[in-house]
Amino acid sequence: MVLVDTSVWIEYLDRVNPLVENDLENLLRTGQVATAGLVLAELRQGCRRPDQVRLMIAALEPLEYLEVDRASWLRAGELVAERAAKGFTLEVGNSLLAALALRENCEVFTLDRDFEQIPGVKLYRLREN
Repeated sequence: MVLVDTSVWIEYLDRVNPLVENDLENLLRTGQVATAGLVLAELRQGCRRPDQVRLMIAALEPLEYLEVDRASWLRAGELVAERAAKGFTLEVGNSLLAALALRENCEVFTLDRDFEQIPGVKLYRLREN
């Protein structure tokens, strides 16, 4: 399973990066994509028209949904604190997605370099086609 970050969805929907498009389409086709509430909220925030909202919801509805529990929130805070102790700033949202990926033992498909600073997080790497 691959948890797809908002940064990837934006590139995919804007059709600006063929590598992102190809990889995400392959993951979608093979049923390997997971999402989370934070990603849904961030994507919804970017929708300006009702038709965009309907399209976004319809596209993400069939995906595996990773629910955030209390332990995930605590782990997210722990990740932020650990990175801060090493001199890195980590957004809570990214740490939450990382905590979910660690809990579910799945990869994170992201274009955000913050995730490279989180020990144990497996990153999905773009395939050179």
